[in-house]
Amino acid sequence: MAQLTPMMQQYLQVKQQHPDCILFFRLGDFYEMFQDDARTASKELDLTLTTRDRNKEEQTPMCGVPYHSAESYIARLVAKGYKVAICEQMEDPALAKGLVRRDITRIVTPGTVTESSMLDESRNNYFACVFAENGAWGLSFCDVSTGAFFVTSAEGEAALARVISELGRFSPAQVLRGGEAAANETLSDTLRDKLACCADIGDDSLFAQELTAQTLEAQFGKTPEALGLSDTAGRSAGALLYTLHELQKSPLSHIQMPEYYLSGRFMELDMTAVRNLELTQTLRGGEKRGSLLWTLDKTKTALGSRLLRSWLEKPSLNPKQIKQRLDAVEELTKNTIEREELIHMLEDATDLERVMARIVTGSANARDLLALRNGCLILPHLRAALPRLDAPLFAALYEELDGLEDISDLLRTAIVDEPPFTVREGGMIREGYHEELDFLRDILHGGKGTLAEIELAEKEKTGIRTLRVGYNRVFGYYIEVSKGQSALVPEHYIRKQTLANGERYITEELKTLESTILGAKERANTLEYELFSALREKLSEQAGRVQRSARAVASLDVLSCFASIAVSRNYCKPEVDLSGEISIRDGRHPVVEQVLKDSLFVPNDTALDTANNRVAIITGPNMAGKSTYMRQVALIVLMAQIGSFVPAKDARIGIVDRIFTRIGASDDLSSGQSTFMGR
Repeated sequence: MAQLTPMMQQYLQVKQQHPDCILFFRLGDFYEMFQDDARTASKELDLTLTTRDRNKEEQTPMCGVPYHSAESYIARLVAKGYKVAICEQMEDPALAKGLVRRDITRIVTPGTVTESSMLDESRNNYFACVFAENGAWGLSFCDVSTGAFFVTSAEGEAALARVISELGRFSPAQVLRGGEAAANETLSDTLRDKLACCADIGDDSLFAQELTAQTLEAQFGKTPEALGLSDTAGRSAGALLYTLHELQKSPLSHIQMPEYYLSGRFMELDMTAVRNLELTQTLRGGEKRGSLLWTLDKTKTALGSRLLRSWLEKPSLNPKQIKQRLDAVEELTKNTIEREELIHMLEDATDLERVMARIVTGSANARDLLALRNGCLILPHLRAALPRLDAPLFAALYEELDGLEDISDLLRTAIVDEPPFTVREGGMIREGYHEELDFLRDILHGGKGTLAEIELAEKEKTGIRTLRVGYNRVFGYYIEVSKGQSALVPEHYIRKQTLANGERYITEELKTLESTILGAKERANTLEYELFSALREKLSEQAGRVQRSARAVASLDVLSCFASIAVSRNYCKPEVDLSGEISIRDGRHPVVEQVLKDSLFVPNDTALDTANNRVAIITGPNMAGKSTYMRQVALIVLMAQIGSFVPAKDARIGIVDRIFTRIGASDDLSSGQSTFMGR
């Protein structure tokens, strides 16, 4: 076997740490891949497969991508289910003695993506962890791109069914399994066939009580017991958090305190019900258009769009919470000016949650910081508008909403209005932010100010009125004195060049300046990156404030959206209580009504209760509208329990804790297709 070069030895050592990943190995301006990784990447990314050993018998396959455009290539690999390990140069190649030190800085997987180009801004990107022991299950979900963290547990005969329902509710991009969950065939089949997500099995040591408890306490300052987590829930949450730290190689300070919930907090919706009700996508095409989410999502921000989806997937069972939302929506329907002002302001909102996640994980560039600044600018205006509204929920959102003026002011003074995409090549920091950087830039732009100062100082010291300080590429910086005044030249001047009409000299000060200039560009770029990194670190400390404000913005967006839809579509405010009654007068199907606008949808009534009207038998010929009617009732109930007005003349909804439906599994109501239609 041919002798390996030091660089290839280093590559193989790094590759051995993560054999299941495609290794992006930084070499100068490229990320290179070798051997099997190169073969895989060349096939999946349509890259040319080449070699470094053209004149040797044993050739090493390789391919590469430019580092400044690597994100798009990584996105394509992750979308196909691959994991990508990023190996960066940990020191400046120009200053390195021998082989440049390199190390893994991040592992990108489907569940750990934070880049906006790799994410759907309208939905969360969850990494889930399932752990089971002695029939008890723990289940946790974390969205690294926003910091959201949910944990639950289940026991008993129906535990597995509930776990599968929760997985269907959150639709994770990646799932880690441990304990009895690792070998459960039903769970494996669900992950592969129904969720089609990336699934991994964790080593038993990852789920050890001591390790998981230490991980949770290090992150949140509380033991699993203090967080209210059951044993399996704590081990699931701790294992997930530990894995995220290992993949991201960063503190993840933006991850929020785990929100522990049990059965009974949200309406139960199994995967079949979610699919057949077409809550977020249609049955046949898997498209958003034609779903309830498409009908309701008129939000103005990515924050609001994600929150609306979350409410749809987790309808509330709390009448007080639902009433607060409905009262807020009602007030906005009655106050057109305030509603339209909020909507107009929200149009300028940026995705504060995901921007902050990239800042905390160290993947943010200057454009992300600019997006944070722009997002902060609307917050004081939103906050000023809330006291004009009386609903209690607006008062609570006012307290949550921080103007973040200090952050926007800092970023306004630090970051230029049009920063570059890369962070290593300068051009990010605004003039006036840092004195040394301004000095280096002055030198790079000709150093006219510095040269003029030196020239004036030398004239005053020597009394030589014709003295001139200049520069050329051959001799560098010099002091030129005419022959007529050469007698006045000080002894410390060092002759550098003789001219026909004068002499050119150099001084220690000019030597220092010349040395500074030779490294000015490199030093300026390095200093800019240091300033940018320090700024990013400082902003990371404010993650909690930004996240709270982001949640408030999202709520305002959804409430404004509900109010706008209610007004334009003539929806009514439902009465939601614990009566056990469903009474709907002149109800309409929310999706069909919007898709078939030119057709007359005939309103209909519903009367169900827990006493004498527990069951309704619906009969009629094929295509009579039975499936449409049943789904209509389910969707109206669900809309009411997320806090939305509903398509009816009036409605009273007793809290419904679960919706079952397997009706019309092949229907496509939005396009007029039904199970029994001929073809």
